[in-house]
Amino acid sequence: MKMLLHELHPAVVHAPLTLLPTATAADLIAVMSGSRAWAQVGRRLWVAGTVSALFSGVAGLAASQEVKLDEPRARDMTFIHGLGNAVISMSAIGVTLWRLRHPPSLGQTLIALMANAAAVYTASLGGKMVYELGVGVNRMPSDDRVGTLKGPPLLSREAPKALLRDGLQGVRWLISRAKSLFAGAQPLAPGAKGFGPAFEATPTPREIAPQAELPISPA
Repeated sequence: MKMLLHELHPAVVHAPLTLLPTATAADLIAVMSGSRAWAQVGRRLWVAGTVSALFSGVAGLAASQEVKLDEPRARDMTFIHGLGNAVISMSAIGVTLWRLRHPPSLGQTLIALMANAAAVYTASLGGKMVYELGVGVNRMPSDDRVGTLKGPPLLSREAPKALLRDGLQGVRWLISRAKSLFAGAQPLAPGAKGFGPAFEATPTPREIAPQAELPISPA
């Protein structure tokens, strides 16, 4: 069985989802106890968690170009998932840079707690994309609007080039979609936030039609 490139993101994303909350917990213990040992543990965990978050983010951006996202709800859910994780990763970088020079503080720990809470939401969207909508599932019917575009095997010669190419394409798509959203040109598809009646309802042709000209696929 060959692991495909788009499957790299779900394989590595558990590292930052574990390391960053653990770093926050270590900092909280250090703040409450004044322990320098826990502060040092927290600093190291922040570095490891942030590096793993950046790698997972690149893999996720690449994966966004290697799966079928012709269904508007799935596409915009992927957008929210990616944009949210980008903001969380930037927050982790900021906290890590601060922690490299300073001991943990209550304010910094509270910011980290909020970032981790946001990560729980974006992670839940990732689960809904796969388990409820079928994004990236290899066994989805070939004519379905979600599934996978069958990227190269992870250990193939093509994989490193595809990772960089699709990662950059993913960044361009994320920025382009954000511009269209904030300009009011293309609002989020109903149910894209992952909760409420609009998420549970099956999209109708009327809901799909206005978005049909904006598929996302590799350049």
